Amino acid sequence: MLSTSTTPVSVDRAHLRIRYALLFTFVSLVALAAFQVWYNGRLERVRALDADLVGVAGTQRIFSQQAGRFAALAESGELRSKADTELLSEAIENSRSDALLVQNLLNAQRSLSGGADPAVDAALARWQSARERLWYRADSMMWHLDRGDSASVQVAANAVQAEVEPTLAAADLLYQRLQEAARTRSSHQVRMLQWGVGLTLLVLAAVLLLVAVPTARALRGQLQRLSAQTRELQRLAMIVSRTDNVVVVSGLDSRIEWVNDAFVRLTGWSLEDVRGRPIDAALFSKGNDPSDVAPFYEALLARKGARFEVLTLRKRSPDAWFEVDMQPLLDEEGLHCGFVSLASDVTSRHELAERLRVAASTDALTGLPNRAAAIRRLERAIAHAHRHPGYGFAVLFMDFDRFKQINDTLGHSEGDELLKQMALRIEAALRPGDAVARLDREHTAARLGGDEFVVVLDGVARVEDARAITDRLLCDLAEPYTINWRSVQSTVSIGVVVAGDDARTPDDLLRDADTAMYEAKRAGRDCCMVFDPAMHERVAQQLEIENDLRRALRERELFVVYQPIVALPGGRATGVEALVRWRHPTRGVVTPGEFIAVAEEVGLIDAIGEFVLRTACACFADWRTRLGPRAPRQLNVNLSRAQLRSSGLVELVASVLAENGLAPAMLQLEVTETLAAQDEVVRGTLRQLKQIGVRLALDDFGTGYSSLACLHLLPVDTVKIDRSFIAHAESIEYHRVLIEATIRVAQSLDMVTVAEGIETAGQAALMTRLRCDHGQGWLYGRPQEAADLERRINESARA
Repeated sequence: MLSTSTTPVSVDRAHLRIRYALLFTFVSLVALAAFQVWYNGRLERVRALDADLVGVAGTQRIFSQQAGRFAALAESGELRSKADTELLSEAIENSRSDALLVQNLLNAQRSLSGGADPAVDAALARWQSARERLWYRADSMMWHLDRGDSASVQVAANAVQAEVEPTLAAADLLYQRLQEAARTRSSHQVRMLQWGVGLTLLVLAAVLLLVAVPTARALRGQLQRLSAQTRELQRLAMIVSRTDNVVVVSGLDSRIEWVNDAFVRLTGWSLEDVRGRPIDAALFSKGNDPSDVAPFYEALLARKGARFEVLTLRKRSPDAWFEVDMQPLLDEEGLHCGFVSLASDVTSRHELAERLRVAASTDALTGLPNRAAAIRRLERAIAHAHRHPGYGFAVLFMDFDRFKQINDTLGHSEGDELLKQMALRIEAALRPGDAVARLDREHTAARLGGDEFVVVLDGVARVEDARAITDRLLCDLAEPYTINWRSVQSTVSIGVVVAGDDARTPDDLLRDADTAMYEAKRAGRDCCMVFDPAMHERVAQQLEIENDLRRALRERELFVVYQPIVALPGGRATGVEALVRWRHPTRGVVTPGEFIAVAEEVGLIDAIGEFVLRTACACFADWRTRLGPRAPRQLNVNLSRAQLRSSGLVELVASVLAENGLAPAMLQLEVTETLAAQDEVVRGTLRQLKQIGVRLALDDFGTGYSSLACLHLLPVDTVKIDRSFIAHAESIEYHRVLIEATIRVAQSLDMVTVAEGIETAGQAALMTRLRCDHGQGWLYGRPQEAADLERRINESARA
C-alpha cells in the first residue's frame, strides 16, 4: 500500500519512544521521591521511639534509686509518715506503667525496623527479672509498714536494698543497649539514604544512556533520512510527471483527482476532461468483457490492490489495451484515502496474442480453422446442448475420394492447390441458413488434416435436415476442378452424426463421424452415411481383428492352403493356387474374406503377402523335388493393392524365386481386374514382373472397370472368369454369352482362360463346350494344406 504522509513511520515510532521514555523517567522519579518521603517518615518514627525508650529506661533507673532510698529510710525508722508511703506506692505504680510503655515501644520499634535486636532483648529480659524482684520486695516492705511491724520492716527494707543494685545494673545495661541499637539504626538509615540517592542517580544515568542518547541518535538519523527522502520524493514526482507510464490518482469513490502527462499523451484526455469522473465511466470501453473489469470493482469494494488488463477509451484514437496496477493510498494515520493506478499500453501485445491465437487455430494452407479450433467449436456446441434441451447440431466428416492418387500423380503443389479450392467450395456451399441458431461468428467448416474436413451445423436436430445439406455438398464438390489449366475431378465421402444433449465429447463425435465416412467409402464413395451404433461395433470388430492379426503374424498362426487348377476337358491337375488361412485360437480357421480388407487398411497386407509368397514357393520347390513329374507345374499366388504399389515387389519376387531354385515361368501372380486397370504405376509394376519372366493372371474378370475392348491393354497371360458368372451361366443367357465372348477375346490374344468357382458337373460341361482352357472350384477339390494335397496327388497316381 502507498501512503500520502510526509512523516515516515520510523519517525512516528521515534516520537512514541521519546514519550514512553519521558513517562518512564517521570514515573521513576516520582516513585523514588515517594519512597524517600515514606522512608524518611519511617526514620523519624524510629528515632522518636528510640528517644522514648531511652527516656523510659532512664526513669526506671531513677525508680530503682528511689526504692533504695525509701528502703534505707524504712530500715532506719525514719519512714513513718503516711505521705512517705504514698510516695513509695506512687513510684512503684509509675515504674509498672513505664515498664508496660517500654514493652509497647519495643513492639512498635520492631514492626518498623523489621525485627528484634537480640542484645536489647537479653538486656530487657534481665531488667524485667530484676524489676519484678524489686517490685515484689518493695510491695512486701509496704505491707509491713502498713501493719507497723518494725522488725519485719527492717528485714523487708534490707531485701529491697539488696535488689536495688542488680536492678540499677540491669537498667543501666538496658539503657546502654537501647542507645547502641539507636546508633546502629541511625547508621543503617544513613546508609539507606545514601543508597537511595545513588539509585536515583543510577536511574537517571540509565534513562540518559538507554533512552535519551539512542532517541536523540535515532531522531538525528530520521531527520537525515527525511531529508534524503524529501529529495527522493522530488525526483520521484519529476519521474511520475514525465514517465511513459500512465499514472492516475483517484478517491475512494474512484473519481479521478490527478493524472500525469503520459495519461494525457496516450489517451488524449486532459486532466480537466476527466477530473471528478469515475474511472470506469470515463475510461472503460464498452467492448470489455465483464471478466476484464471484474478485478477493478472487486478492488474498489475490498479496498485492496489489483492487476488487470482493460480496453480503454481514447479521445481521438481507437480503443487501446492497458495493463493496470491499482494500489490503495493511505493517509498519515494509515487510513484508506483513495487509489493510485499505474498503467502501460499493451495493445501491441494483445494484437500479437490475437494473431498467434488465430494462427494456432487456423490451417495455414486453406485458411480454415484447424483441428484444435474444431475441437473447441464442438465443445461449445456440446455445452450449449446440455444447457438447452431440445437443441441439436450435426457433424459432417468429409474425406475426398482418390485424393492421394491425384496428389501422387500431379504433385504436392498441385495437391495443395486442390485442397484450397476444396476449402473454398465447402465454404461457398454452406449457406447462412445452414447454421441455424449459430453460437458465434466462427467458421462452420474446419480442416482436420490432409484431405479431411469437418463441418458443424448448429440447430440441426433432424437427419433429414443434415442430408439436405450433404446432398448440396456432394453435388458442389463433385464438379471438376481446374489445376494449372488441367481439369481434375474428385468426389467426397461424408459421414454424418446428429447430436443433442446426449453428446459426450468432441473426440467421440469426430470418431463416430469418421466411422460413418468410412462406411460411405465402402458403399462406393461419393455419398454420405449417417452414423449408427452398429457401425461402431463393426469398427470395434475390425480393431479386434487388427490386434489379433498382428498377434497372428508374431505367433505364426497364418498358414497356406492350395486349390487345384485343372485342364478342361479331363480334369487333369495342371497347377495350384496358394490361398492364405488363419488358424485363430478361439474362432478356428478364418478365411481371407474376414481379414484381408482389414489387413489392407492397417498396412499388414505386405507382410501377409510376403509370407504367402515365400511359404508357397518353398512348398512348390519341395514338391518339385520329391514328387517329380507328379508335382504341379504352376503355382498361382495373389497380389494385393499395397504389394503392387511397393517399389520392392519385383526384387522380392526375383529373390524368392532364386532362393527356391524356381524358374520364373512356374510362378503366376494373380491381380484383380480393378487393380490391373487402376493406374500407370500398377501397370508399370506388372510390366516389370513380366520382364523377369513371371506370368500374370487377371483375377475376378468381369467385376471391375475393364471391358473386353481394353483387355489387350493389360499385360496379363491368363484371364480368370469370376465365379459370379459361372454360378448363373447355365440359367442366364447373358452370363453365358459374356463368358463365351471373354474366352474368344482372350484366345485371340493368346491368353489362357480359367473358370473360377465350378461346383457342378453341368458347369464343368458348359465351360468345356465354351472351350475354356482350365477350371477351378470345389468340384475338383477344396483348398487343402500341403500335406493333404500331397497325399491326394500320391493317391491319384497309384489309382
